[in-house]
Amino acid sequence: MLRIVTLFGLLLGLSSCILLVEDEPRQITVTDPQPVPVGPPRPDTYTYSCNGGRLVVNYVDNNTVRVFYDNAFQTLTLTRTSPLRTYAGGPYVWELDRNGLGTFRVGGTLVRSTCRI
Repeated sequence: MLRIVTLFGLLLGLSSCILLVEDEPRQITVTDPQPVPVGPPRPDTYTYSCNGGRLVVNYVDNNTVRVFYDNAFQTLTLTRTSPLRTYAGGPYVWELDRNGLGTFRVGGTLVRSTCRI
């Protein structure tokens, strides 16, 4: 009788293991997060906090910005949209990446970086 009870218990224990083994694993699909494209801010004036100081940028329209630097607004026009939105005029270049971070260069020298609204 003890053998029957032991075999029955073993049979029950193995059947639950078999059920666990027989289950098909679900297929999991993993996708890389895609950056959300950030266009230019709406026409308005924004103050960016940057490494190197603050920077005031006036978005006149989709193609023109005015950056306050050297005690005056410098007018820059859109020259490139990918991978960075690049506005340039004379020695001044304002770049805005897809995450909304900006950099400002004068004569090729980086004067403001990691600019955030």
